Amino acid sequence: MGRSIRSAMVVGAGLSGLAASVALARQGVDVVLAEAGEEVGGCCSTVSEQGFTFNNGAVYVAVPSLLRSGFARLGMDVEREIELAAIARPHATHLGDGTVVRLAGVEDSLVEGDAARTAMLRDGLDALRRRWAPIYRTLVQEVLPFEPALARTLGRLWRYLPALSGRADRLIAGHFPDAGLQAAVASTLLYTGMGPERLPATQIIGLVALLEEGFHLPRGGMGAISQALYRAAQRHGVRILCGRPVERITVAGGVARGVALAGGERIQADCVIAACSGFDVVHRLLPADAVPWTLARRARRAPLSHRAISIQLGGAVAEGPGAFIVNHVPLMREQGRLHVMPPDAPRWLAYTCPTQVLPDLAPPGRSILELYAPVSGIASADEWTPDMTRSAVDRYLAAMRQRVPGLEIDAVRVLDPRDFVRQRHLYEGALYGVAPGASPDRFFPHRTPLRGLYLAGQTTFPGYGVPSAILSGIQAAEAAEAATGGAGPARI
Repeated sequence: MGRSIRSAMVVGAGLSGLAASVALARQGVDVVLAEAGEEVGGCCSTVSEQGFTFNNGAVYVAVPSLLRSGFARLGMDVEREIELAAIARPHATHLGDGTVVRLAGVEDSLVEGDAARTAMLRDGLDALRRRWAPIYRTLVQEVLPFEPALARTLGRLWRYLPALSGRADRLIAGHFPDAGLQAAVASTLLYTGMGPERLPATQIIGLVALLEEGFHLPRGGMGAISQALYRAAQRHGVRILCGRPVERITVAGGVARGVALAGGERIQADCVIAACSGFDVVHRLLPADAVPWTLARRARRAPLSHRAISIQLGGAVAEGPGAFIVNHVPLMREQGRLHVMPPDAPRWLAYTCPTQVLPDLAPPGRSILELYAPVSGIASADEWTPDMTRSAVDRYLAAMRQRVPGLEIDAVRVLDPRDFVRQRHLYEGALYGVAPGASPDRFFPHRTPLRGLYLAGQTTFPGYGVPSAILSGIQAAEAAEAATGGAGPARI
C-alpha cells in the first residue's frame, strides 16, 4: 500500500460515508463512493412532499461543538456551510395528572404553575449538571473525537467510573425525589427505545448535552448537513455513484480489493470502507469464506436497537405544541410501555414538531408533526406486514387527534420496518443499528481483521447522533490511511 493508500472504495453515502470520502480525498486518495439510494444523506436527509419538508431519520443536532470539531477535521466551517437554529423550547412533558414540565437550560426549566416544584426541578438539574459536566466535556473533547480505544477511554475517564456505573432510573431518582419530575427527566431517554430501568446511567449524557449546549436544527432540515458534506466531496473530486448498490466486497489473497456493483461493474481499490451496517457486511457483502470469525462473533453478539414505524404528518393545528419535543408519559417506572405496540389507541405518546423551530419547512399556516410508533412482538422485519402498519397508523393518528387540538392532516408519510430495510438500508429495520444502551465493546471496530477493510457508520461508534456518525467516517478513513502494506490486522 506504499505510504498508505492511493485509492479507496466507500460503500454508503450517509454521514459517515460522506465524511470518510472527504477525509480521504483531501489527502489525495482517489475515492469512489457508491450509494444504493438515489440520493445521498441516508438517515440524515430530507425530502419534499406536498409542500412539506420531511426528515429521513435524524430529527435534531445535539453537541454542536462536536459537529464543529468533525467539520474542522474535514477542512470545513459549520457556520459557513449550514445555519444552525437553537431550539428555544426543546422539551415539554405532559404527565397523567395534567402537570406540564418544560426542560431546557437549568434556569429555563420549569413546572408550569408550580414555583415550589420548579425550584426542586432546577436544583436537581443543577446538581446533575455539576456532577456530569466534567464527564461530558471529557467525552466531547478527549474521547469521542478519537478512534475508540479502551486504554484511552479508561485513561481519560477513570476518575469518573463510580458515576458512570449503575442504572439510569436510579441516577434520576437520586437527583429528583418527586415522582413527576422523575417522569419528566426520564422522558428525555425515550429515543433509546428502552425503559430507564434497562439503560446504563451513561445515557443521561443526552440530557447533559441539552443542559450544556442545547439542541439545534439546521435551516432547511437535517439534510442540510449531508448536503454540506456532499458539496465538499464534489469539491475534492470524489466520484459519487447514486442508485448503484454494492452486491459484494471482493476479496483476494486475504485482502479486500474493491467491490462488485449491481449490474456487474467491478471497481478495484486499495481499501474498502463500508459505511453501512456492519451486520450487512458480515451477512451479505463479504464472501462467506472471507468473514473473519471475530467479526462474525461481533455480529452475533451485538444487540440490535428497537424498530418503529415513522409517522410524519403535514397539516394545520389549532394551536402549536409549544415545544419541539412533546411527550405524554406515565411515571418513570411505567415508561417502558411506550416501547410496546398497544392493541388500541395509545394513551401515552411522544412526537416532535420541527416547524415549531423552522416554520419554513411547511407551507404558511401549516405544521409538521412526526412520531415513531413502537414495533414489538416480532423477531425479524420480514414478519411485519402492511396490515400491521395500517392498523398501527390508524391507532396513532387517533391518539394524535386527541392530543393535538384542531389537527387537520394534509399529508401522511409512513415508513415501517420493511421500508427501513429497503429504503434506508437499516439492517432488520433497527433504527440505530446497535442498541444505544450497549457497552462500547459491543460495537463493530473501525479496523477489521480482514486487511484492507474498514467499517464506519451506525454500528461502529457509541456516541450521540449526527456528530458521532461523522466522526465514525473520519476515524475509519484515518485508520485506512495509517495502515501500511506490512501492518497486520487489528485485534477485536
